[in-house]
Amino acid sequence: MGTKTVNQLGFLDINASGAGEGQDGQPLYQQWSRTGTTYRFDGWLDSNYHSLQVALNKPFSKGLFVKAAYTWSKAMNRTDDEGWSNVDWNSADLQSKNYGAAGFDRAHIFQLGFLADLPFGKDGSGPLNAIVKDWTLNGMFGAFTGTPFTVTASGASVNARANAQTADLVGTPNKTGGIGADNPYYDTSAWARITEVRFGNTGRNTVRGPGWWNIDLSLFRRFPLGPKFNLEARVEAFNLTNTAA
Repeated sequence: MGTKTVNQLGFLDINASGAGEGQDGQPLYQQWSRTGTTYRFDGWLDSNYHSLQVALNKPFSKGLFVKAAYTWSKAMNRTDDEGWSNVDWNSADLQSKNYGAAGFDRAHIFQLGFLADLPFGKDGSGPLNAIVKDWTLNGMFGAFTGTPFTVTASGASVNARANAQTADLVGTPNKTGGIGADNPYYDTSAWARITEVRFGNTGRNTVRGPGWWNIDLSLFRRFPLGPKFNLEARVEAFNLTNTAA
């Protein structure tokens, strides 16, 4: 499955300056001494999405029902907001840096749902058999790769109005798997700040954050109470493994 969109509406600051130009490089400052942000709203954005989508459906039979779906995809755009959106780089010679993986892009998505009649006590008798028979287990499992993000840097050295600054990639961005400000997910030595009057060599959304997976389970049994009513005993666990999103 694939889609392509052209002429998406978005804002462009037409009063942006290039590297090292600062206020003096702003086009409207040169003409009318205007330093403020000046947006032009026009259909100049584009995006695309490509994917392989696979589904597995097993109708309920022999006590088992399974429904699964897997998507391998890539979404590319210049900004994630729709319509009333801004971009990170506004100068004419830098607008290509905006094109990158969408902030909501997940390369791999797998989801599985199932319903299973447990086989215990099917043909037995006695008090214990009456307790363990006729139970049903159902659940949902989901696994997703992480979304991308931009490694930013201070824009003081580049001194370019209405343009973002990114860090230089100087090594291999190895995952350390940490969580929290003092325990980063990546080895931060792979990036370096920039002290020269230039833009960093990385672009928008070049690194992916941690993925996520989750299991929800339910165990239940119905006890008939006459022709119209049932009593249901149920045990449910949401996010069974207590996995952080």
